[in-house]
Amino acid sequence: MTTTKPAVIVAGYDGTQESLRAVFWAAAEADRRQNALLVARALDWNWPSAGYPDVALAPLCGGTERLRREAEIEIGELAHEIGHSHPDLDVRTVLLEDLPGHALQRISTRSEAAMLVIGPPGTGPFARVVFGSTTADLAQAPGRPLVVVRGDEPGAGAVGRPVVVGLDPVADNSAALAFAMDFARKHEVRVHLVHATTNRIRGGGPSEAMVAELADWLSAYPDVPFEHEIVRDLPERALLDRARHAALLVVGYRRRNRFVRLLCGSVSRTVLHYAPCPVSVVGAGT
Repeated sequence: MTTTKPAVIVAGYDGTQESLRAVFWAAAEADRRQNALLVARALDWNWPSAGYPDVALAPLCGGTERLRREAEIEIGELAHEIGHSHPDLDVRTVLLEDLPGHALQRISTRSEAAMLVIGPPGTGPFARVVFGSTTADLAQAPGRPLVVVRGDEPGAGAVGRPVVVGLDPVADNSAALAFAMDFARKHEVRVHLVHATTNRIRGGGPSEAMVAELADWLSAYPDVPFEHEIVRDLPERALLDRARHAALLVVGYRRRNRFVRLLCGSVSRTVLHYAPCPVSVVGAGT
């Protein structure tokens, strides 16, 4: 008799309140999906890039071993606290001595993570990888969405709110659609598909290929209600406006050359930085 290991959701924790909220969002999601939760913390001894003031003072206050023990105690207490809120959840922890981005990438690959969850940009070492090259690699991993948990209380008041999906008229939206539809089904909410167009996009409306793609994906989830909105506005502005009433905002990410990524990657960067709800960046693998 063979047994199947549960899928794993990896949550990055860096000691900040923002990352703590992200960990508990990940815990609730793992519990709902009957997945395991792996809370990962990285100890980066490179100062000043580490972002931890204690690292600079380590030689004067007990060395790195003291900081390592404190981190182990803290992450253990966090796992214990999660266990109280989710008694049936398989909670694991790992402490890695590496750059946060490298640590996330390594542990996610090793555990075959179904999802990566971190706090918002600018709040800690894990969050800072959102705007680095590492994010492109993390978001590109097939079947591994990156979720950035934004909002003061991302779980509060989100019940019944839709999943908003930003559609890219010149990209393969299948990965983002698959994640959004599955998330909506598990949470029993509707999906709001947003196709924003401006004069910068030739033709203005959805292409025949996009219409066919949408039809295929929507027919695969007949139990998920949806609406498809075409709006003439900047994509980032349209998505941020609709994210005010969303449980989750989903956008795709395509690997491009450096110049094109600078011009076209602003949508994902903008929503990651300003969205009032959790944001998922899903790599298209193209």
